[in-house]
Amino acid sequence: MTAVPTDLIERPDGSFVSLETLEPSKKLAHELVTELFQKAEKLAAELSDLKQLSLSEMQAYREMMMADYNVSVGGQEGNLSLRSVCGKMKVELSVAKFVSFGPELEAAKGLLDEFLNDELEGSSDVIREIVTGAFALNSKGRINRDGILGLQKHKFESPLWQRAMKAIQEATIRDATATYIRFYSVDPATKKDVLVALDLAKA
Repeated sequence: MTAVPTDLIERPDGSFVSLETLEPSKKLAHELVTELFQKAEKLAAELSDLKQLSLSEMQAYREMMMADYNVSVGGQEGNLSLRSVCGKMKVELSVAKFVSFGPELEAAKGLLDEFLNDELEGSSDVIREIVTGAFALNSKGRINRDGILGLQKHKFESPLWQRAMKAIQEATIRDATATYIRFYSVDPATKKDVLVALDLAKA
């Protein structure tokens, strides 16, 4: 196999070109992109290492509290928020669940329409608004998952309502979870949390 000279760059079509023969503007662009890209790859690796370290250390803290003090720390679904003693720094671990719905949701919608039209009294317009809002698509054309799941907290004796809630339960598909680590700088005067930007678009 013939070795490729080190001063040659392979183009997308498989051909090779010498960096020194490029136009000054193209040579400068290539060198600039290469330099920045290498820094970006290094930073991406460091951020990945930071996330993995943060997750493992936060989980270790939780387990240590349970082992040493027999006390549960954090909120529901594995969320955990820790602050420094000085109150100026906070690290937050949060777990987000991704939920989708199966075809049973259409049956739930039909049952709720019947409930609204046939059994709901005029004095309960608030419930009508809540149900309508729950099934309205958001600005991105997506289903209002929290709104639909939130319907289950309302209790009605109507068989239509109860069948609709059962259909929502059967339609709910918990696809996956994602764990996030966020760092906050806390203003001592206002107690306001300011997110430390680890996203280039937000930095």
